[in-house]
Amino acid sequence: MRRRRTGVVACAVLCATLSCTTTSPDEPDPSPVSPVDDEPVDVDALPGRIVVTGDEALHTANADGTDVQRLAEPTGGVLDAAWSPDGERIVYRDSNRGFNVDDEIYAVDADGTGATNLTDDPANDWGPDWSPDGRTIVFNSDREGLPMGGYLMNPDGSDVRRIPIDVWIEYPAWSPDGERIAFMSARGTEYDIWAVDVDGSDLVQLTDSPGQDGWPAWSPDGERIAFSSVRDDCGRSDAPDCRSTNTREDDPHRDIWIVDADGGEATRVTAEFGQFVAWSPDGEHLLVWGTSLYVVRPDGTGRTRIPGIRTAAFPDWIG
Repeated sequence: MRRRRTGVVACAVLCATLSCTTTSPDEPDPSPVSPVDDEPVDVDALPGRIVVTGDEALHTANADGTDVQRLAEPTGGVLDAAWSPDGERIVYRDSNRGFNVDDEIYAVDADGTGATNLTDDPANDWGPDWSPDGRTIVFNSDREGLPMGGYLMNPDGSDVRRIPIDVWIEYPAWSPDGERIAFMSARGTEYDIWAVDVDGSDLVQLTDSPGQDGWPAWSPDGERIAFSSVRDDCGRSDAPDCRSTNTREDDPHRDIWIVDADGGEATRVTAEFGQFVAWSPDGEHLLVWGTSLYVVRPDGTGRTRIPGIRTAAFPDWIG
């Protein structure tokens, strides 16, 4: 029962956040937390293409915010988007029956055609990520009961197999070399960042902070992992610079941190609200979804909003 309550809390936090932290194109951004004299990121020079979820659809765009495309498929409850390494397909979570109600993992062509249900299982499947070689998709599922497990499958949905460890695995993320997986793991209502080899060996806890650390993203060089954390929320911190985003206990302030891939002391990137993060293909920038979609350097400088995209949860960035 304790594990099951954790899953409900995670869903409630996710649903609450998705419903209240979007910014319209005409609203001003919050004041940047970066030093006022730092050099803003040159958005026009950002390479590659991004995918985000929002307004009940997948959206793709150039990293500078131009050429925004709302894909015809899918529509409705769409979350957890991730590019295939070749940029030809997008894998995502379909929650059209309700959050945590027979969630399925689908893949769709980058032009919005050919949506295919990969899991087709009555359990809840979400959090997909494509392996660097494009041959495997990792995801989390409660198909064998709780704790939530991590699973691997081929890109066509075949050969589903569980990562053989008995720990809670949620929102798994591949390392760039394809050998390890980072994930958020629950103990009661606490979440921390962990990493494990794909075969289930060498399990390591990377963070240990009150509250929730989650949604990890590996740097392209494999040396660091970015993640979001509630450790700066005034309900969990007595620091004079603690932050408060909302009055609801189930929707705390979250901001972005970085930890070395082998653990150690985490460092804050920015104290501005941010829940989901992706690295640029060259590792020079972080793409963050908070009250808007913005880009910032890993040292916290240069915060600049990406124009042209109104709602943008679960960003992913490909070269």
